[in-house]
Amino acid sequence: MRILVADKDREVLSLVSTRLEARGYEVVEVTDKEDVLRYLDTEPVDLILLSTEVDRYGGTYLIEHIRHRPHLTTVPVIMMTEKDHLAELMVGQDCGFDDFLIKPFDAFTLQLRVAINIRRARDRVDANALTHLPGNHAIGRYVQRKIEKGEKFSVLYLDINHFKAFNDVYGFQKGDDVIRHTARILVATARTTVKEGEYLIGHIGGDDFVAVMHPDYEETFARAFLDEFDRIISTYYHEDDQKRGYVRVTNRRGKRENIALMSCSVAACNNLYRTYISLAEIAQDAAQVKSFLKSQPGSHYLRDRRSEPIRHLEQAVSILAPEMEKAKAKKDTSEPLGQTLIAEGLITEDQLTLALKKQFETGKKLGQILVNMKALKSEDLGAALAKKWSVEYHNLNLKEPPRDVLRLFTLDFMKSRRVVPVEASADTVKVAMCDPQNAALVEDVAKMSGFKIEPCFGLESEIDEYLEKCSPELLQEEKAG
Repeated sequence: MRILVADKDREVLSLVSTRLEARGYEVVEVTDKEDVLRYLDTEPVDLILLSTEVDRYGGTYLIEHIRHRPHLTTVPVIMMTEKDHLAELMVGQDCGFDDFLIKPFDAFTLQLRVAINIRRARDRVDANALTHLPGNHAIGRYVQRKIEKGEKFSVLYLDINHFKAFNDVYGFQKGDDVIRHTARILVATARTTVKEGEYLIGHIGGDDFVAVMHPDYEETFARAFLDEFDRIISTYYHEDDQKRGYVRVTNRRGKRENIALMSCSVAACNNLYRTYISLAEIAQDAAQVKSFLKSQPGSHYLRDRRSEPIRHLEQAVSILAPEMEKAKAKKDTSEPLGQTLIAEGLITEDQLTLALKKQFETGKKLGQILVNMKALKSEDLGAALAKKWSVEYHNLNLKEPPRDVLRLFTLDFMKSRRVVPVEASADTVKVAMCDPQNAALVEDVAKMSGFKIEPCFGLESEIDEYLEKCSPELLQEEKAG
């Protein structure tokens, strides 16, 4: 790693060089502003430490000249300044520097800020420009660290089938929307399915993604992702194409052909029964699995089992029928909210599909999206969720709790945990909460109140609105008490 340090004070230069060289960095010292640009135009650097004393350059800021050079746009620049010159630094803050240090600074602060900015710049360069997910180099480093540490892991390669045909018919902007949406589905699925340990979701480029996680979560993640992908992806097509199940495109020979709607192939490899030495080796195995998957219609997940101990050759390569996949994925899991609402006759499949799409675009809760769409009344949503969880639904818009019951908790406690006591008896308090199945929360509320807690369901929006509405009065009562 090479760092350019520019300062008129040679003592500062010597001190900074000594401290950074002790950390293994190569340091280039410069005292003249013309020499700064002359060096940067001929030699590569990984970071620039620039003193405000050399930043003035022909009536403008030297940092501006640095940022106008395309090969330096991603190189981090840390400004070094006296405390009295912070105002001047503020004037130039829009010129493009990344961080600053106030002189005099200690060795630890210098080394830490340099390391942070170099890592941040490296991650920024590695990230995919469209999705901002880690790119090839970041994925490679992540997997290599796991290999070197001897950790068990799975690498899943995810490829959107027939994406080019969609791009050709609907245009690059719509294609980018699909790529971004796929990235959001991947991140959201990993967040909900990987219960312990770390994971990585990366974007190789185009319609190719990578997920790395512990092998225990590989199949659950893959199947959950494919369920959501298949549910959402058809909404990107016009109604006529959805009904036909294909789009019409002109191939390279100038002939019209029918191309199926987009689906996804998920090819997985792990090191449970095989030792890998690099990501390239893993990618080679995954490519063979993916090639087989892409010959099959629809979305599929398949793990490379060729290195596993098997009794029959057929076990090495097998694909479950979509119906079997979905049944296995949903086995022993509670029914999703959307399916519950459809079963109750409260919404339609089309409304659910549109709401799910909006959920991944906005990150908001599915139920609230359906209410905002006016596809569902909030009281119907509350009743359906309460029925699903076998608890009572308390609508705070229709029935406010007695004041003496509210005084059991402080306002801060209720707001931080989104709970409202609604009814009390000799030894039991009925409490409306967003997640009545959260045993830890119920225990927390019981300890706070000293009562036995009977959880009931309250919509998050209704609880928030109620607490906001009565906050002034409750605060006055707390102060008076």
